[in-house]
Amino acid sequence: MNKKKNRMSLETIKRALKSSSRDVRVAAMNACQGKDIPLDVIKQWLGDSDWRVRAAAMRLCEKNGIEVPPIRTIEPPELVYKKCVADVIVVAHIPEDAQIRGEYGRKCRASKAIIKEIIGDFCGEKVGISIFDRETTYYVGDEVVIEDYDMSDEECSTGFHFFCSKEEAKNY
Repeated sequence: MNKKKNRMSLETIKRALKSSSRDVRVAAMNACQGKDIPLDVIKQWLGDSDWRVRAAAMRLCEKNGIEVPPIRTIEPPELVYKKCVADVIVVAHIPEDAQIRGEYGRKCRASKAIIKEIIGDFCGEKVGISIFDRETTYYVGDEVVIEDYDMSDEECSTGFHFFCSKEEAKNY
């Protein structure tokens, strides 16, 4: 098959990005390859309501050397809370450049976190141990970076999981 160079105008691409069809939005995004695209259009892809469009946009940005700005479904409070083994609570700060998926009152995920405090202890040591794998550890001062962060809206996908209040974490 002989592919022709995409000559779709930026105005057509912008209109397609407003379509209710995910397939049309993905096709519009793919039409941007090799074009000089304004940052506001890129942010529209990254803020799309469909996680598949957001993920494709991130891949396109990475492929073209465009820094991906943080896309957040919520702005977390200054400190967030993660429940760990033995009822230990890890207190963390989510940096401004972290990707975040979730909503208030539910478990959330971030691509980055900085551990600020450990409430409680594990057999006398101030450490948080992940409930999920019972292997990942968290110490005060750790900077957590999730390399394979998933931009989907799935609550239990990859990421640093947290709650926005200490009470929610305790009750988890």
